[in-house]
Amino acid sequence: MQEEEDNLNFSIDPAKTPVYQVDGYLISSNEHTVIFSFAQSVMGSQQHVVARVAMSTKQAKEFLEKLNDHIEKFEV
Repeated sequence: MQEEEDNLNFSIDPAKTPVYQVDGYLISSNEHTVIFSFAQSVMGSQQHVVARVAMSTKQAKEFLEKLNDHIEKFEV
């Protein structure tokens, strides 16, 4: 996958692609898809979902691997 990523160009428009600080998440799945729902606290235990991301189980496994590698590199 890294070889494919090296050939990709990402374009981010900050006006259309906000960054959310989240303090909650929900992960759901079936045999084909994993869905990540990210939420912010509103009042007490109330959570407001601000973004949802779906990917194949293969993509989710690759994402988890890359996330672990990234965190290990920058962990203090």
